[in-house]
Amino acid sequence: MIVALSGVQLFISESRTTADLHAASEIIGRLASIAAEVFATTPDGTVIFPAATDSMLSTGDAYDSTVAVPNRVAALVPAGSGARVAAEAATAVRERWARWVRDTIGRDVATPGMPSVQWVSVPADKGGYAAQWSLATETIAARKRVRDFPGDGQCVWPGSRLCAQSPRWPAEDDRPAGAPSHETDTLSAANWVKRLWGRESEGRAGFPSTSSIASAPYRRMVMDRLGDDDIRRAAAALRDAVQALTRVRESRVHGLDVSPNAEHAGLARWLAESAGPWVYPNAWDSRRLRREYGRGDRDKRDFGRLAGVGRRAASSLARALDPARPSGLEPPAYLAVIAQDLDGMGRFLSDTASMSAVMHRQISARLSRLADTQRAALGNRRLFGVPVYTGGDDLLAFTPAATALAAARECHRLVPLDALPTASTAVLFFHNGSSLRRAVTEVARLLHDAKDSHPDKHALAVGFLRRSGTRESTIQPWKPAPEVATALPPDGTAADLLAVFTVETAGQHLSPRLLNELTRDADEFTDQHLPQELYEAELARLVKRHGGVPADGKALACLGYLERAGRPPSGDRRRTPERAARVAVFLRQECRPLPPYSNETKG
Repeated sequence: MIVALSGVQLFISESRTTADLHAASEIIGRLASIAAEVFATTPDGTVIFPAATDSMLSTGDAYDSTVAVPNRVAALVPAGSGARVAAEAATAVRERWARWVRDTIGRDVATPGMPSVQWVSVPADKGGYAAQWSLATETIAARKRVRDFPGDGQCVWPGSRLCAQSPRWPAEDDRPAGAPSHETDTLSAANWVKRLWGRESEGRAGFPSTSSIASAPYRRMVMDRLGDDDIRRAAAALRDAVQALTRVRESRVHGLDVSPNAEHAGLARWLAESAGPWVYPNAWDSRRLRREYGRGDRDKRDFGRLAGVGRRAASSLARALDPARPSGLEPPAYLAVIAQDLDGMGRFLSDTASMSAVMHRQISARLSRLADTQRAALGNRRLFGVPVYTGGDDLLAFTPAATALAAARECHRLVPLDALPTASTAVLFFHNGSSLRRAVTEVARLLHDAKDSHPDKHALAVGFLRRSGTRESTIQPWKPAPEVATALPPDGTAADLLAVFTVETAGQHLSPRLLNELTRDADEFTDQHLPQELYEAELARLVKRHGGVPADGKALACLGYLERAGRPPSGDRRRTPERAARVAVFLRQECRPLPPYSNETKG
């Protein structure tokens, strides 16, 4: 039997905040767990996917609650009971969702298409396990192509306001009980469940915001330098400004841990748990502060004054970190969203040569272990990763801009190629004040394009979205062929090639001004009659002119040859590294690590 939840990616992507995104992922994971529990408690029932693991359980912190359950569940049950048990599992999923809606809204509300549950049951007389699996996967794929339309006018709402996040549903007329007063979004019942998910847990910190993720390395630097009197005073002034406004805290980004014996541990904990958005001077806008933190007409606080105090405190902290600069050391403006997916998982599971229930359960266990190891890796202090979901076969996570490629490289490295298929990855950099929904949609498109770039897939897509709307992306094979990537070490990856403008050689960097010449001379470089030797010689000349070394020229040539696996987009016959160079220049401008510091306090 297979029970599948459809429309998962749409429900997850219809999110305005990182908290919405994580809540949607956790909701889907919980619903899949309910189906798995029905199968597991059936006498003589065996769950094939997912593997039973403690990681299905939720913990106290928002993003420590693992959502590693896939959106489909497969199981074996005694002959003759398949249809009944599958129907029971589907009913249990729908009833649990209806209960969550009822608990949130205070009444029953129809949410057509959420959850969308399909199931198939293959009788025991259809051959052995391999034949049953093949028929089940083909049938569930066909079933998912059949759309269900509930009757009684449940899909028609004439004259109703539509939900701002999910316009396929009508918005609720009133905010649910318990919703914060600053929540002014027009949301449907399904989206209110998402928005308020987990808020009933006393003491549970909120999921880190985009600003908190982007600023994590910056706050780590402040925490490590609290022994400096000027920095400590500036950080304390920022804390006082924030606490006059709110005492809301978020889950601590991994990497911002505080030793109980650390000097100034209280201030350090506040920096880790509450300072994330407030280190940005532009966060202190009086109108936004009143809208989000005002307590109605009875609130007599002067939000203009509070905003001014906070803005000055954030700016003072930046100047204390780097007094040599007029504006000081400003926090990073960008972060990244990373998506990873195993290649050809359906074909891998349908390998008839060795297919059996035992083999599938072993694969399920491998995926569970991979999810755990990737989650642990993202929590490394040097990466500051914040996973949204880690399912083994797929992954979605956020990191600060400076650590994104290292995090993607590590998650890719952890995939055991002797036991699982290869993985394709997409990394998208975006401004912490930009639309989260657009970023999540864009990284999904990048991942699709990466997989589509070569028959063997196994690709890395890296792109950026500037707040101005400027965008670019490059798609490269994760492991470039050695005969092409002559500038790479044996264990090098495409991510290393993209550091061409960032790596310092003999005390100097390759100048980003090279990009202007690559763009200007694009027509000449794309001349199909230009011999390869002359093309590479001219590229090397330009690189040298802009402060680079021969290895930089080889890296750029490799990036050009391998762009989209050597198959340029329709109408674009370029073999120049213009796309990759534009991404590499962005990495230098917006994703460089914070400068080293000396006055470090350890604790």
